Amino acid sequence: MGSMIYLSVGRLEVDWGKNNGFVDHSALFQSTDLSPVPYYYAGAEKADGENGRQWEIITEYKEGLSKPLLQVIDRINLLGHTPAVCEKEYDYLARLNGFDPDAFRFTDLQRALAAVDVGSLSLDYGEDGEDFGKFFYREISPRLKLSEFATDPSRGPFEFAQGMENLTAYTILHLLSGNPTAQQLPVQWAFNDVENGGWAKRDNFVRPVDQAARFLIVTEGSSDAAIIRQSFQLLKPHIADFFDYVDMEDGYPFTGTGNVFRFLQGLISISVLNNIIVVYDNDAEGAANFSRSRELKLPSNMQVVKLPDLPQFRNFPALGPNGSHIADINGQAAAIECYLQLPAEAQVRWTSFNSKLRAYQGELVNKSTVARNFLDQRSKMKDYDYEKILVVLNTIVKTAIMMRELVMAKAYDEEFEDRLSMT
Repeated sequence: MGSMIYLSVGRLEVDWGKNNGFVDHSALFQSTDLSPVPYYYAGAEKADGENGRQWEIITEYKEGLSKPLLQVIDRINLLGHTPAVCEKEYDYLARLNGFDPDAFRFTDLQRALAAVDVGSLSLDYGEDGEDFGKFFYREISPRLKLSEFATDPSRGPFEFAQGMENLTAYTILHLLSGNPTAQQLPVQWAFNDVENGGWAKRDNFVRPVDQAARFLIVTEGSSDAAIIRQSFQLLKPHIADFFDYVDMEDGYPFTGTGNVFRFLQGLISISVLNNIIVVYDNDAEGAANFSRSRELKLPSNMQVVKLPDLPQFRNFPALGPNGSHIADINGQAAAIECYLQLPAEAQVRWTSFNSKLRAYQGELVNKSTVARNFLDQRSKMKDYDYEKILVVLNTIVKTAIMMRELVMAKAYDEEFEDRLSMT
């Protein structure tokens, strides 16, 4: 029979392969996700099988990769396979398989999958798990009354199931993420048999995310990069490996917003292939260079963001030549340290007036202490306020997803248009 490999949610197989013929799903997992996962094998045939031939199921636990479904979805989004791409794929498959996507809509499929108890799938289905095509035909077609949409009602559910069997694993996982019973199940990649069979090596399954799917974060200084990296490790460790940072071992080379802007210009001129996200501070100089950068002809693999404006910064204690006062520091003095937990006496000090920008530049008092208190953390703390820095991370992640989604959507357009033109 050969060696089998399965990607599954509980007992529902969303992808499978044999020997050296399998899809690489390593980007869904991290090395810390190695754990014992169930492998199912056929035992003796049951004498009283009521629905065709059935076998006793033998379950063995061997090494594989396992990660919670919702964490896998975050990684799938960063790969560019977003809900919008899922719907695009579904629309193309509907056209390829000759059924009307307006009669049987993507949202109909979402609702149907959300209502099925994925956790109750029988272990007695057969020799292997239940693949999505069989599952769709048996569980989803009756719920949607798909025979009503088909030219030949007797074949309608079968034809729809054939079409849905061709959905990619990542679209199926997105659909299942809206199902309360599936949300409680891990996504598991059972690769051990293929590895032990000599068809692939361990590093085919447990390895870093490909460089083409990763993002280089460029900031105004070494402390900014260190704080962002630490934030991902503490708050979003399940996607932290998608982000790289400029090497700071021998001194950070891009200190200052002017240097970052010129560096960005240089990257554009040499057509660098890496995915790059430039992060500017939310102070006067950062805001100005963010605006200048957006006027450049940025290629699709480069984006610029500014630390977000926050309502907490609209009435912030400030210190200037005329003493203490309350000021809106958005766009004037909100460097990244302001997004960490601040002491009760926190305030910014106006340091200079930029005549070109016609704005004051400010700086958080004792910012190095605030940064050190954060960077010294070895794990997430219950009594620390991460709310503001989490907004920063969400801004970066949203930008990264948007960049990859454009690439993925373009690839799907080209692939499916070619297939449609041949039908």
